Amino acid sequence: MLNCKDLDTFKINPVLCFLLAIVSIYCSIILYALGNVDYYTKEDSPSGISYGDWVARYWNWDVAIPLDPETNAFAGLNENGCLVNKENSTVMLVDTAAGGVWNQNCTISSNEGILIPLWTGECDQGGKGFESASFKELSDCARGSDLGKIKGQVKVDNIAVAILDAADYTAKIMNNVTEVYTKQFNITIPNETRFPTDLFGTFPAAAHGWFVFLKPLKPGDHTVYYENSVLPTTLSGAGNVNTAQITYHFKVQ
Repeated sequence: MLNCKDLDTFKINPVLCFLLAIVSIYCSIILYALGNVDYYTKEDSPSGISYGDWVARYWNWDVAIPLDPETNAFAGLNENGCLVNKENSTVMLVDTAAGGVWNQNCTISSNEGILIPLWTGECDQGGKGFESASFKELSDCARGSDLGKIKGQVKVDNIAVAILDAADYTAKIMNNVTEVYTKQFNITIPNETRFPTDLFGTFPAAAHGWFVFLKPLKPGDHTVYYENSVLPTTLSGAGNVNTAQITYHFKVQ
């Protein structure tokens, strides 16, 4: 790949170098995806389940993860541990809202797809002020949770395969990334949830987010790395900030 540090050696114009570097990155994504990685889109139905329904299932897992009182991190998210949810031939990876830098080591099947969240939000009637909210109000609330300057990427075996660059309601770059608005679904909030709420039980809900859904990887050792950076905007408010760098080392059998 072109290295712009070599400008003086090759007498390359800086603007041209930048453009060539961008082209190089996109070519790497396309070539690697064609040869080694394939994706589900929201029009697909892995295991007979729509992409939107997978996101609903993802949120039912995510909301049930409590905080570890000793570390203040997601319970079960330990360095070199394996925090995943396996369901219907799909492996769901940890929410980027966990923040920080994490390495996980897992063994999975060559029949299992991989659902990766780059940034996602959810709202339900268990939330204060939303006890009688309509589906539209819940959906707007979930989307509102995802405002801000959102950047993310996914690498498989150190090759970039998906890129996201969004600002509030506009996606500038969304390569191999799917933006999902779910239909209304039921979410069950357990007493141990890490989410601030006084209500527990099952409630109507809606979710939004940007996801990458990989088809099963070939047998062997693979790394799946994903990261995000979330910065506030006028619309999002100052509180919408996050940084995460998460690597899963998979032994695919």
